[in-house]
Amino acid sequence: METLSKTRLYWLCQLGGWFIFIGLEIISYIRIDGYNSMLLTNALVNFTLGILITHMYRLFVIKNGWLDLPLTKLLPRAIVTVAIMVTILTAINIPLDRLTYPFFKQIDITVGFFLGYFFNLSKYVLLWTLTYHLFQYWERFLNTEKEKYQLQATIKEIAFQNLKNQLNPHFLFNSLNSIRTLIDTEPLLAKKAITELSGLLRSTLSTDNYKTVPLSVELQMVNHYLAIESIRFDERLQWKFEIDDDALNCQVPPMMLQTLMENAIKHGISKQKNGGGIHLKITKVEKALNIVLLNTGVYEPEKTESGVGIENTKKRLQLLYENDASFSVSNTEDNRVQTKIILPL
Repeated sequence: METLSKTRLYWLCQLGGWFIFIGLEIISYIRIDGYNSMLLTNALVNFTLGILITHMYRLFVIKNGWLDLPLTKLLPRAIVTVAIMVTILTAINIPLDRLTYPFFKQIDITVGFFLGYFFNLSKYVLLWTLTYHLFQYWERFLNTEKEKYQLQATIKEIAFQNLKNQLNPHFLFNSLNSIRTLIDTEPLLAKKAITELSGLLRSTLSTDNYKTVPLSVELQMVNHYLAIESIRFDERLQWKFEIDDDALNCQVPPMMLQTLMENAIKHGISKQKNGGGIHLKITKVEKALNIVLLNTGVYEPEKTESGVGIENTKKRLQLLYENDASFSVSNTEDNRVQTKIILPL
């Protein structure tokens, strides 16, 4: 389809350009010698000749790979070829005009007369050649840019998948570690935890090939994970969600919230003797999704950021949204850690 469109564009420009050239030539001849019956014959011959000789040039250029040459090598070749084309057109036009226009029969063919024809025709051939090669260079530039962006996208995709693959064993290890502590003392609870882990793994596998998932799907994974952790922590872990209904269909990176929950429990709540709580609030505001996670604990950058969670989340947000998303972690006055994420919609 793309090749067909380029071919159609080429012939539209080819026919239209030479039609304009012939029109200008007819007007100039009418001013010199008035209208006569041979005018259209002359115009038709020049129209056909112009298309034929430039199209032959195009085929020659493509066959010999001139389109891939740098400008320094293309320019001398093009100048010589244009000179040959103009010479051929001049050699045909002089006898043609003398045959079809009585005015030109009275003029002797001299070097100056020949050069006058040559330079007049060279304007149009040079314009055609310049337009053709500029279009080719512009198209090649666009293709190069397209390939560059495709390469960048591929690199980003690989990096993104690597980050996601990094999370899978990380959360699985944490979950199994939680279940291990229950097997001997609370086998029924361990069985329940394995059921929740199965649901979590199923949700994870179903989103494995997606860069983003609906918030509602992400929250399902979060609930599975918190259910596992609540078995381990019992009453020491409390959580509360405040989610806008119109935010549930918004797209978020898979496992982003679940990773933040892991981080909050591992670095915050697990270190508190009496445990703590998690408060997740998500609101949709105009063209942004505001996510605020509050958890019991103290944020210590030198310790927390050495782990997988925060650094992984930052990198994934950068890959997906570049500089359009924001991520911040800070301590609040009421001895809690606030993680805030703003995603563009």
